[in-house]
Amino acid sequence: MPLSLRTTLLCACLVTPAAAQGNVMVMRAEQIRPNLTVISGFANGNILVLTGPDGTLLVDAQSARRVGLADSVLTNIGAPPVRWVINTHYHPDHTEGNALFRGRGAEIIGQEKLPGQMLKDTVIDLWGGWHRTPADPASLPTRTFRDSLTMLVNGERVVVAHIPAAHTDGDAVVWLPDANVIHIGDLFEHEAPPFIDWWAGGRVEGMLAGVDWGLAHSDSATLVVPGHGPVGTRGELLRYREMLLALTTAVSMQVAAGATVQEAQAAQPGTPWQPLLISPKRADEFVALLYLGLQEFEPAHDRGRFHPSTPEARLPWLLGCWETSRNGRTIRERWTVVPDGSLAGQGRTLRDGRLVNAETVHIAAHGDTLRYAANPSGQAEAVFVAFGATDSSVTFTNPAHDYPTRISYRRRGAAGLDAEIAGGSGGERVLVFPYEAVACGAD
Repeated sequence: MPLSLRTTLLCACLVTPAAAQGNVMVMRAEQIRPNLTVISGFANGNILVLTGPDGTLLVDAQSARRVGLADSVLTNIGAPPVRWVINTHYHPDHTEGNALFRGRGAEIIGQEKLPGQMLKDTVIDLWGGWHRTPADPASLPTRTFRDSLTMLVNGERVVVAHIPAAHTDGDAVVWLPDANVIHIGDLFEHEAPPFIDWWAGGRVEGMLAGVDWGLAHSDSATLVVPGHGPVGTRGELLRYREMLLALTTAVSMQVAAGATVQEAQAAQPGTPWQPLLISPKRADEFVALLYLGLQEFEPAHDRGRFHPSTPEARLPWLLGCWETSRNGRTIRERWTVVPDGSLAGQGRTLRDGRLVNAETVHIAAHGDTLRYAANPSGQAEAVFVAFGATDSSVTFTNPAHDYPTRISYRRRGAAGLDAEIAGGSGGERVLVFPYEAVACGAD
């Protein structure tokens, strides 16, 4: 990539787009739950504010330039003194403000890789000479964690989970299960393309895994606070995931074919996703960022996942946890992505809280079609082949199986899933399972 192009893209990816930023020195407060407020402004990393008798907890703390504005908003909403700040990652627009609150006695919490990333003094030649300067030591975390931690603040459970190698190598998502709110940091840029910090351990697989964590811990009522942009929903997070995978797949195939970055951009893979990418210019910038990362950072053997025929690409709406009740039983399914892009499913049936049936399922690509392999407990494996698949439904059949001979899934909005099994030799018997998305739990 020419140096001039890299320099242009650096400015575009790290600065808020003019169409969205407005007055960057203005912040607003949006109350999203009785004791939860989001302090935002697109150019400013969103701050989630939890208030109550124990004091105030913040998720992210703004840049040094704007933390005073955020502090004024806290005063205006009558927030008690800040006692905790949780950082979602190391970037200065989320961490520089730590110093103000740490100076007043607040505990600063971050994933254990944060301090090392914050203190780096390095120049990124591959990205237009981006100079990463060391952070003020006063803004460093006073407490770190490796994988996860759970706190009880103002009567709310606060679950913090590390997402490895995603936007950076030290990303954290913050989940308040009782309030049904997730702050997902820059793993989700709402109404703008994301920035993947390849030079701090960021990777596409981790970005997708972080979004999947959000999908697995959300339902139709969940509020998802992004790193930047308006508060979103599970449906908007799912749509963002579809965009991220689709563009990565398109660029990966161009890289594999030996195309130049200009040729990858000329193919315009972002056109179907324009509402999420702001403009054709920003779409081209994101294509260039993906092109660079796929060439320089993503191992070639890992790029096999990025193909339009994988179950992950064709059935992303299955991901997450689903639950329904039938005849006094609770039926649950959980769908996750396997590293090769296939899908792994777990089914559990409970009565009075006790497990009465379980099965594992695997959906894999087989040539141009999909295969569904079910392994019910105590029974032989049964394999079904996709008969029809659209962007919102899939049907698998096996006429030789006793029952069922047909299994179908249909997407119902962003938080609903209708499953159906059918078959039988003495007249078709059809069972319908109207699932709803549920949080998988604090895992």
